[in-house]
Amino acid sequence: MATVSIRNAVAAALKEHKASSGVRYGTAGFRCQASKLLGIAFRVGVLAAVRSLNKGQFVGIMITASHNPSCDNGIKLIDPDGGMLKASWEPVVMEFMECSQSDGSTWIAGHLDNPETESMPRVLVGYDTRESSPQLAAEVRQGVEAMHGFCLCLNLVTTPQLHYAVYHMNQAAQHEPPRKLPAAPDLSQIYVNQFTTRFCLGLDTLRQSKGSGLIEPVLLNIDCANGIGSKVLSLVQREMLKASCPVRLQLYNAQTKRRDWLNKNCGADFVKLYCKAPQLYDRDPGAFPLDPGNRWATIDGDADRLLYFYIPDVPDSATGAGDEPKIILLDGDRISCLFATLIKRLLPPERKLTIGVIQTAYANAASSIYLEQELNVPVVCVPTGVKHLHRAAQKFDFGIYFEANGHGTVLYSPAALDRVRSLSAGHPLVVFSSLTNTTIGDAITDILMVEYALAYLEWSLSDWAALYTEFASRQLKVTVERPHLIQTVDAERRVSCPAALQVGTHCLTI
Repeated sequence: MATVSIRNAVAAALKEHKASSGVRYGTAGFRCQASKLLGIAFRVGVLAAVRSLNKGQFVGIMITASHNPSCDNGIKLIDPDGGMLKASWEPVVMEFMECSQSDGSTWIAGHLDNPETESMPRVLVGYDTRESSPQLAAEVRQGVEAMHGFCLCLNLVTTPQLHYAVYHMNQAAQHEPPRKLPAAPDLSQIYVNQFTTRFCLGLDTLRQSKGSGLIEPVLLNIDCANGIGSKVLSLVQREMLKASCPVRLQLYNAQTKRRDWLNKNCGADFVKLYCKAPQLYDRDPGAFPLDPGNRWATIDGDADRLLYFYIPDVPDSATGAGDEPKIILLDGDRISCLFATLIKRLLPPERKLTIGVIQTAYANAASSIYLEQELNVPVVCVPTGVKHLHRAAQKFDFGIYFEANGHGTVLYSPAALDRVRSLSAGHPLVVFSSLTNTTIGDAITDILMVEYALAYLEWSLSDWAALYTEFASRQLKVTVERPHLIQTVDAERRVSCPAALQVGTHCLTI
């Protein structure tokens, strides 16, 4: 409900919760220094309540700054389907951030589909391990409750877990009385146990079909970036041990209480940016987990990015004595190629179902060439931002999208799901699709998908790396005083304004 008295009370509260200027809502929501989010958090809570009333469903609010330093934080809204906030609502968010106390009640009424509705707003809130997160979550709750909404805080969760929980709650609500207030979802059951059990059973079925000798035990070392992902992975690790799974996890950088260590010289963003192994804060004395050949995965602070890497047995001739060992990085481009290879093999040649891979301008062109020329899988390049990749992936029956930084997932059309349902329970395509968190890129479920794909294909990490040789590239960040003056076209691969900048870039790259 959002009666006049409720709207007036919320409007009065806006005076005490002014939003910081200069903070923009983008694909990742708000992201900045944590102190600047006070005031914004309350207003996001109000907005979530408005969105929930319009949709008649749960919406979500995740408090995280992902791979950013621990002093930063962020807030983003999650739509009822578990996906990102609809792009058309991004300017609405900014409009409300600038809304004054005097205009508050009118603004809320103007953005409600039915101001007289008797429905109750329903909002799920989660946050990562940052010191500022609980305070921001409390302010978000104030905003939701000012709208007389039901705010269910899940506390410490990964970003993909919250996306999945929003989707799950709305699916479950279809079978519940309209006015019943649900309990918090048990993520240890609906997420950890469900995905891990599917993975372990899938590997067991694969072993039986191929012969027990063809699935050797795997030790996967994981750099957890000292973030929330370590807590969830420890539960996955426990379930795998209980199931005698041939994949065993060894977790590193799991020091969530040392908040200043979050993403510091570790995590997926660090490994991708510097192409070097992470610093290990909790390595046992005498242990050498970074020895050549060891299998490594690395995730980021909120567990929505995944990369793999290993150190080759033969050292790089350019590496001198005492230098850090060179790593072979298996990034989001390579994960796309792995998944496309698997799906292509699992679909019959006469298939009428489409497979497509979505990339951004950050993708290494060698991966695009491999996909198009070796696999005959179309590649679509879109502007940076998960919302663009997700939307483009929905146009294929099997839509694979990954940014080079390791953020991505696989989407399945109704026709693809019909095909999957027609197969036997242990069929590899059934298992693979059941391991997918389709709401958002999810490092933890992506690990299960990667390991299953490698087991099915009987590939080592070096086999995977041998699919193609990357073209030389280097990523640098340049600070520009007025970045809005630079305009791009062709999915951000060419500069349209100022024209001289594209001419200069072209001369440097030929």
